[in-house]
Amino acid sequence: MSFFLDPQDPRVAVFMRGISKVYPDGVVALRDVDFQVLKGEVHAVLGENGAGKTTLMRILYGEIKPTRGEIWVWGRRVSFSSPRDALANGIAMVYQNFTLVPNFTVFENIYLAVTSIRKAGRGEVRGRLAELMEKTGLKVDMDAVVEELPVGLQQRVEILKALMAGAKLLILDEPTSVLTPLETRALFEFIKALKAMGVTVILITHKLREVKAIADRVTVLRRGR
Repeated sequence: MSFFLDPQDPRVAVFMRGISKVYPDGVVALRDVDFQVLKGEVHAVLGENGAGKTTLMRILYGEIKPTRGEIWVWGRRVSFSSPRDALANGIAMVYQNFTLVPNFTVFENIYLAVTSIRKAGRGEVRGRLAELMEKTGLKVDMDAVVEELPVGLQQRVEILKALMAGAKLLILDEPTSVLTPLETRALFEFIKALKAMGVTVILITHKLREVKAIADRVTVLRRGR
């Protein structure tokens, strides 16, 4: 029996079929990987360093072109040329190294992200951001300068930025690697709140205890398979 639903099944958020990535120097990062994520679930991608986890997700996010394979998102076959294409289809990725403007405030960073996608007034964005913070528990002082915030709060800003830009599927790349145990527990509470809102979350990790704590399902990668 197949573990995979049809890519056009309404329950499916993402279906990646036969994904391979071979670099020009002959290094094989991924070999015929099938990967499926259901809407509204927390799905862990587990494996040791170098297993291909982040490469697979960077392909989904439009940063890397696969050598072969097909990708379906929300029931449609897609071919993203850039992360901007992915975000236009509701997919965002938060890396270990954040992409915030350090000397901008929290609000300025988020306003910049939103207005890169569509026109919006400052008052509208501020109001939506306040509502989102309340709903998710991801609370940060909007007028704080990002470089003055601890790492855990900067990560919250990255997640809020992605959600405000329209993400319905959030890829978190080893998100606990920069967090204290207390911040990790708080992050998991935020993930539960996002799931309750219908946001789909993919968690890249090599920590089995995190999978047990938060994931609904898990895909294990080993040496690109």
